Amino acid sequence: MTVTYQLTEAEFDYQLFRRIKAQFSRSKSPIKIKIEIEETELDETEAIMANPYLVEKIKKGIESVENGNVISFTPEEFDELVKKHSVHTASL
Repeated sequence: MTVTYQLTEAEFDYQLFRRIKAQFSRSKSPIKIKIEIEETELDETEAIMANPYLVEKIKKGIESVENGNVISFTPEEFDELVKKHSVHTASL
């Protein structure tokens, strides 16, 4: 029989070992315990959603767009805006 425990760092404590030992206390065969540590990283979306500040900022942005607060322009208009507001290194 194989039992897999998936837990967080906070759940990994002395009590865990006591529970495991109790679970197998009636077994006549020796048991083998294998500990495998896997460091998990959140993907970009999970990382954003785990940050309350960013979630609130996204919600406010969505609300703003839904209320019609948008700026739109063509690629040509964008190029003109960039040219108009760019600081040229030659003039420095």
